[in-house]
Amino acid sequence: MREDLHFVDRLHRDLGGVRWAEPAEIRARARRRSRRTATLAATAVLAVLSGSGYLAAARSGTPVPPAPPVAAVPSSTAAAGPAEIPWEAMLSARDVRLKTDVQISEAGLGEAVRVDPLLEACGRERGVPSAAAATSRYSRSQTLLRPAVDGAAAPVLTQDVYRIDPAQGRLLFGTVAVLLDACAKWKLTGSGQLGGGTVATVTQHRWERSVSGFAGDESVLLRHVSLAPVSVADGRTLGKLPPVEATMVVRVGDLVTVITTGPNTLQADDTRPGPGLSQADLEGLGRTAAGRLCVAADPRC
Repeated sequence: MREDLHFVDRLHRDLGGVRWAEPAEIRARARRRSRRTATLAATAVLAVLSGSGYLAAARSGTPVPPAPPVAAVPSSTAAAGPAEIPWEAMLSARDVRLKTDVQISEAGLGEAVRVDPLLEACGRERGVPSAAAATSRYSRSQTLLRPAVDGAAAPVLTQDVYRIDPAQGRLLFGTVAVLLDACAKWKLTGSGQLGGGTVATVTQHRWERSVSGFAGDESVLLRHVSLAPVSVADGRTLGKLPPVEATMVVRVGDLVTVITTGPNTLQADDTRPGPGLSQADLEGLGRTAAGRLCVAADPRC
């Protein structure tokens, strides 16, 4: 388990500096963000370093073969089944202040609700139940990518929408609150390369609740701040400072959406420089997402 957590930490750090695959390649190998488990983080790191893109990693528990191409969002939405999640329930590129170029998506059945794999890993170490205990009946996922630069495109944000039992939705927010209390500060031990050799390292992580109750029936905005790993022996820093991550969880009726920002999506603040979305932008995006969910939620808004 300790080695798995080390690979998860590496994944978060490596994503900040990875050269992203071309949009066509990402689209061909896209997999739901909600399937990337901590146990396959090692596979994800190898996929990133080999240029296959971070969307190639999965949370399913076994390696996933290449998928057929996933079509971009259609201009008109076909009629969905009574419990399926239609396109109208998802955010669109127009809802995001940042410019996006490619939108990839996939629908699923029986998916576990995932909020933050690293936060859940901390929770497991400290005896806190996982948010993945909630299982959806139907789900839909999408990733909005930045315009490609030199053939590379990074994600602006990833959105998962889950249709679950309303009681599970309320339990989910309670679980997130317990996770945040248990993992306000967490040190993850691992190893890294320094001076041509392998040294023991420690990485500090911090999660905080920025704001809650700003959208839908229930909502919370989380911030994940991590420091670069340091050598246990002499305190020397290894690697770059990882970007701050923000995750929103919003519930409307029996629908829950989890929205996670990509590298350099957040605006500069007191913690870390970086152009992009401010907290006010994120809260507005959460309210927009809640409004989108209304068209498919049970009961409707």
